This record gives sequence, structure tokens and C-alpha cells, in this order.
Amino acid sequence: MKIKHLALSVAMLLCGISASAGNPQSKTDPSVEFRPHWDIQLQGGAAYTLGETSNFGELVSPALFLSTNYKFHHAMGVRFGLGGWQGKGALVLRDANYAFKFMQLNADYKLDISSLIGGFNHKRVCSVYAFAGAGLMYGFNNDAANALAAGSEDWAVELEYLWDSKLFVAGRLGLGADFRVSDRFTLNLEANTNILSDKFNSKKAENVDWQFNLLAGVSYRFGKNHQVSQVWLDQKAAEEAARIAAEKAEKARLEAERAEAARLAAEKAEKERIAAEQAKAAEAARVAAEHAAHIAAINKEHSENVFFTIGSAYINKKEAAKIKKLSEWLKANEKYSVDIVGYADAATGTPKINLEISKRRAENVRKALIANGVAENRIVMDHKGDTVQPFEKIEDNRVVICTLE
Repeated sequence: MKIKHLALSVAMLLCGISASAGNPQSKTDPSVEFRPHWDIQLQGGAAYTLGETSNFGELVSPALFLSTNYKFHHAMGVRFGLGGWQGKGALVLRDANYAFKFMQLNADYKLDISSLIGGFNHKRVCSVYAFAGAGLMYGFNNDAANALAAGSEDWAVELEYLWDSKLFVAGRLGLGADFRVSDRFTLNLEANTNILSDKFNSKKAENVDWQFNLLAGVSYRFGKNHQVSQVWLDQKAAEEAARIAAEKAEKARLEAERAEAARLAAEKAEKERIAAEQAKAAEAARVAAEHAAHIAAINKEHSENVFFTIGSAYINKKEAAKIKKLSEWLKANEKYSVDIVGYADAATGTPKINLEISKRRAENVRKALIANGVAENRIVMDHKGDTVQPFEKIEDNRVVICTLE
């Protein structure tokens, strides 16, 4: 009972290993993994039935097996087969040997020891395995034993367990080695033993019978024992995704660097533009200031104030000399023009009268300039009356101010 419980526990453990292990990658090529597969196997060799004789060769007989294997796990599989051929027995008392025929249907559970220890290798040259199983035995053509049992009274043998066509179950154990020839073909060596009913050799011995087999065979695999590894594909996909992500990150980094460089360049260009504009504006202001200073100096040196007497627009000789001097300078400096503005003092007359007299004063100065050779288009005339008093003294506001431009 304990043996049955132990066998059940081992079977459950192996099934658990099979279910949880998945399809491992090959040790020599991680791009492939184990693939469940079928094969067909033909084995032939010699069988030895344990018996009561000192001559080993008398109990050796031929054996032949045809099986199909299904390897559902890289280290485990099952085998179903039909085999047998011949068994032999010996009678010591009569010094007689007899042969009989039998067939057996086998079902084995195989454990690939090499893969279990060393892992899956789809190109392993030699794989050692062990198996345990059961066989359903059927005997036939047991004529030699029947003849011994039916002989004359002098030499007849009582074979209490004479094996007829009845079936019985046998246990099987064995070791073997597979030698890889190609992806499809494998050569095989195997040694196994059948633990048989006491009826196997037709003799009653009160214990089990044993038959040992030494076999050589060849197997043909339907399909390869490996396929593209999903783990490897997932790893490659992850690596490719990581590579693409790294490329995108690098691209984003470079774009960010380019954007930052462009931003800094734009800031620098803007600062340079602003600095250039400021420098240009400063230069323009400097030139304008210089020009204004120059004009102010010119005006200070060459502009004239033509004064008049109260209520008069007449230009006297002294003031006429100022106009002539101004005319000569204007003719020598043709890029300049002159603004003339007439005024009247607010202490005399009325605003209307003063506006009119300031106009006549300006007009007389304009005519004098033209008479002295100054082109009319270089003269700009205006009059203010008494609305503006440019000087503090009342009498100084009876004037035409000539300003160079």
C-alpha cells in the first residue's frame, strides 16, 4: 500500500513539474524552445528469461518492439508499443528446454535524465533516459510446453501454471540512451526488464517471473523537437521596444538641445538687435545732438534779430546791414535755409494791429533777403503779433527773428 502511495505521489510531482515548467529555451540556442512531438520507434534485440539452468544461452530468445513516443515535456514523455516475440523456459528434472510465443502491449512513462539535469538542448548528441510502465501480456503457440505436459507417464511434466491464451499485466523498468543523428532520426540502445506473472514460463515457482531485454533501435520524429522560443521573441520585442524608446529619448534630447540652442541663439540675436538699435539710436541722438549743437552754434554766430521802431515796419540802415550779412552767409552756405518770424510788443497798439505789423515786418525782411540774392524757396516766413514775447524788454519784441535751418 505504501508503494502505491509513493508511486502516486511521484506521479503527481512529475505532472506538477510538467505543468509548471513550460517550454524551456535550448541551452545551445536561446532563440528556440522545446516543442512537444511524436516519434515512431523500432527496436530489436535479445531477451533473456530467468530460469533454472546454468547455460545462459539456452534461455536467450529474440525480441522485437514497435512503439510510438510522445514527449510532452523536455524531460518527460510517454511511450505506447507492441512487442514481444519469444520466451524460453527450462526444466531441470527433465533437462528439457521449451520456447513459447507471446505479445505484449506496453505503456511507459519516460524520464529524460539528461534534460532533467542539464536542461533542454535541441542538439544534444546523447540523451540518457529511464522508464517505468506496464504491459498487457498475451501468450500463444505454447506447443513445446504443452508437449511436455502431455507426454507419456514416464516423462510427462505437471505444468500447473501452463500458460494458455489468458492475459495478465506485467510491470516494466528500464534504462536507455538516444543518439541524435539528425533532427528527425535517432539511434537507440535500451536495457529493460519485465516483471511478469508466475505463469509466464508456465512453471509454478511461487514468485514472479523475470525477462530481461537488450535492444537496439531507430526512431523517426514527426516534426522537430524545437520551435521558435516565445520567451526569446518577447525578449527581442522588449529589446527592440527599449531600443526604439532609447532612440526616441535620444531624439527628444537632441531636439530639446537644438530647441534650447535655437532659443539661446534667438535671445542672443534679439539682444544684439536691441543693442544695435540702442547703439544706432544713441549714435543718431549723438549726431542729432551734434547737429543741433552745430546749428545752435551757426545760429548763434550767423542768425540775426532785425529790430524795428514802435509802430513801424521800416528797415533802417543798421538793420539792413544785418540782413545783407545774413544774405551773404546764406549764399555761401546753400544747404541752409532761414526761418523768419515777425513780432510786435504787447505794450503798444491792439492785438489786431500788432498781428498786422508783425506780418509786414517779416515780409519786408523776406523781400530784403531776396533782393540780396537769397532764393525765395530757402525762406520760410511766419508772424506772431504780440501773442509771443520772445524778449523781456518791451522794445526788443518789435523784431523779426531770423533763424538758420
